[in-house]
Amino acid sequence: MQLELAQAALPRDITLAEWLLDPTSWTGSSGILPSLLDTLALCSAVMLAAVVLAVPSAALLAHLGRAKVLSAWLVNIGRAVPTFALAALLVPVSLRTGLGFEPWPIFIALTAMALPPIYLGTYTAVSGVDRAAVDAARAVGLRSREVLLRVELPLASSVILTGVRVAAVQVVATEPIRAFLGGDGLGRYVRDGLGQRNDTLLLGGAVLVAALAGAVGMVLSLLQRAIEPTGVRRLRPSVRSTRIATAASDLRTDPDTAPHASEPPGALTGAMTLTDDERD
Repeated sequence: MQLELAQAALPRDITLAEWLLDPTSWTGSSGILPSLLDTLALCSAVMLAAVVLAVPSAALLAHLGRAKVLSAWLVNIGRAVPTFALAALLVPVSLRTGLGFEPWPIFIALTAMALPPIYLGTYTAVSGVDRAAVDAARAVGLRSREVLLRVELPLASSVILTGVRVAAVQVVATEPIRAFLGGDGLGRYVRDGLGQRNDTLLLGGAVLVAALAGAVGMVLSLLQRAIEPTGVRRLRPSVRSTRIATAASDLRTDPDTAPHASEPPGALTGAMTLTDDERD
């Protein structure tokens, strides 16, 4: 569905709460709900493409233990590319090929931005799986592909989803630049707020984008906890207890707080008793 490129003029005396609570602000071709769905559709497509491109390649290379330096180099380059500049450079190419202003330029730019955290998270997670678990899987006769699919990926799934969550929040927060390249979505309120010099539209667009990014991060965080393997979840309390016990042991053996070995346990008590006797 193609939305209107211009937001209807909004009275400047209307407050943000009045605009958000007005049912007419959410409906219609230029309402908040269609813009929200438009943003979600684009961001979902971007994340799907980024996951399909980054996760299998990073997991395979990490499983084989190859391309570590090349992977770090590519990730650093991907982080250095400005998303808005890349999308702006792709607009003329899209126009020449008959694809129009959107959504391909911003789609490619956002996908390029989402690839580095997903790729890096996947590569780090798979390569950091406990080698004892991998050796045990190979010892029972699992093939290399089965070790990757049945052992390494399940154990690394929580960390992989962390990279996906970081990328998703970045994509949602960056998607509003689409409105400045001839697109729509929630960024249209920021664009039209600047064009109309209307603080309510400007602030409302920023609040909507921030709320959507926070909601996406929260949903993916809950999903991360849900898909975490049961065995890893059960190990967490014991690991936490071990860390607490280690910290307590270090505190007891700290030379700054522990009694000196040359002093007998009752030295301080004896000194206090002697002082009392002398006082009498």
